Amino acid sequence: MWLTTLSAAESLALLMALLVGLWALFSGQRRYGAAATLGLGLIAIGLTLSPWLWGTLLLLCIALIAVDYLPIPALLSKLQGPAHKARHWRQYRHYSQLVLALAFGLAALQYVLFVWQLQQGEVTVARPDVVDGFLPLAALLQLKGWAALGIWDSNHPAALVMLLLAFGLSLVVKRSFCGWACPLGWFGEQWYQLRRKLWRFEWQQRWQRQQSRWPKWLQQGARVGVIGLDWTLRLIKYYLLFRAVNMALNGLPDNMLARYLAGYYHKAADLKMFALFIQPSDKTLIGLAVVLLLMALLRGSLCRYLCPFGALMAVAGTASPYKVRRDCSHCLRDSKQLDCQKCSQACPSRIRVHQQRTVWSDECNSCQRCVAACPAKGGLAVSLPQRYAPLTPRAMLLILIGLLFVVPLVLHSLGLWQSELSDELRIKLWRHLQQLPMF
Repeated sequence: MWLTTLSAAESLALLMALLVGLWALFSGQRRYGAAATLGLGLIAIGLTLSPWLWGTLLLLCIALIAVDYLPIPALLSKLQGPAHKARHWRQYRHYSQLVLALAFGLAALQYVLFVWQLQQGEVTVARPDVVDGFLPLAALLQLKGWAALGIWDSNHPAALVMLLLAFGLSLVVKRSFCGWACPLGWFGEQWYQLRRKLWRFEWQQRWQRQQSRWPKWLQQGARVGVIGLDWTLRLIKYYLLFRAVNMALNGLPDNMLARYLAGYYHKAADLKMFALFIQPSDKTLIGLAVVLLLMALLRGSLCRYLCPFGALMAVAGTASPYKVRRDCSHCLRDSKQLDCQKCSQACPSRIRVHQQRTVWSDECNSCQRCVAACPAKGGLAVSLPQRYAPLTPRAMLLILIGLLFVVPLVLHSLGLWQSELSDELRIKLWRHLQQLPMF
C-alpha cells in the first residue's frame, strides 16, 4: 500500500490536500465535481492503490451525480454554500497557503527528527522526500543530467520533480506557485503583517508625504530615481538565477556530471543544506538578519529582489496564457469615469493594474488580490485572451492540489519520487559530512 511507504508528514499533507480538494469539488457544480472525482478514482485504480481510496472516490462521484436529480436536504444545501464570487479569491488562496505551509512545516519537523536519529545511529522515522524540493541547484544539475545524459537521479528525485511542477504551474497560471504555494512567500507575508501590528511605521507613506512638499521638478527626479533603483534591485534575482543556471549547465562537463550525481557529495546534498542552517557561519547569520529586516520593512521584498527561484517562475510565467485582464466596459474608470484604483492599491507587487488591459508584469504572482478588490462585477478576471474561460478560485485551488499533491502521488507509485538511499548510508554520510569528496 502506498500509505506504508510515504512518510507520516507526507501522508498527513496528502490527506489535508485531498480534504480541501474534495470540499472544493463538493461545493462546486455537481457535474464538474463528479467528473473530477471520477478522474481521481480512475487514476487510483490505474495505479493499483488501496481499494478503500478508489472505492471512496467512486462512491463520492456517484453521490455528486445523484444529488443533481434528487431533492437536496437542507443540511446539504448549507454545506454547499453560495456560488463563488471574486472576493473568494482571498479565501481560497488562504486555504491553499495554509495547507502548503502546514505540509512543509510537518515535513521539516519530521526531517529534524530524522537527522537527530541519524546522529544517534538508529533510524525509525521515515525521511520525508519532499525536503528535496529545497535543493534547486541540485535540481538544475539533475535536469541537465536527465536531458543531456538520460540519467534519472534516484538520490534526490523529488528535487527535479518539484522544480518541473513549479515551472509547469507557472506556464499554466503565471507565477501562481509564488502567490499560492511557496512557503517562503507565505512566511514573508506573515512576517511583514506581524511587524505592522507591532510597529506601525510605514516608510513608503512618509516618503510620499515628504515628496508632496518638494518642487515638482524634484518630485519627478525622485520618482525616476526610485523607479531606477527598484529596477536595479529587481535584477539581483535574475543575476542569481543566471549564476545558478550557468553553474548547472557549464560548471561540470558531461562526464564529470555523471560522476558527481553518483558521488557521495551529491547524495548528502540535503544533509549539507540542513547543516548550513543548524551550524551557520557569521556571514550566513548576518545575511539572514538582513533578509529578515528587509522582509519586515518592505512587503514581498524577498520575492521581488532576491529569490532566483521566483525569477525562474517569472520567466515561465511570461508564456502563460492565463493573465489578469481588465474589461473596460465594466471597469469603473472607463465605464463611469471614476478615479478607482482599488486593484492597484491591493497589489503587493505595486503593479499599476488600473492602467493596463492585460497585466504582463513579471512581478505578478497571480495572487488575485486585485481581482478580489475590484468593486465592479466582471471588471477584472484571470482568463485566456479575449477573456475566454475565466479562472475561478475553486478551479485554481484544484489545479494546485492536482499538480502539487496528486502528481507526486502518481510519481511515488511509479518509483520516481522517493530516494533510494538507505538509512545506513545516510548515517555514514552524516558522520563524515565535512570530509566527503565531490566526485
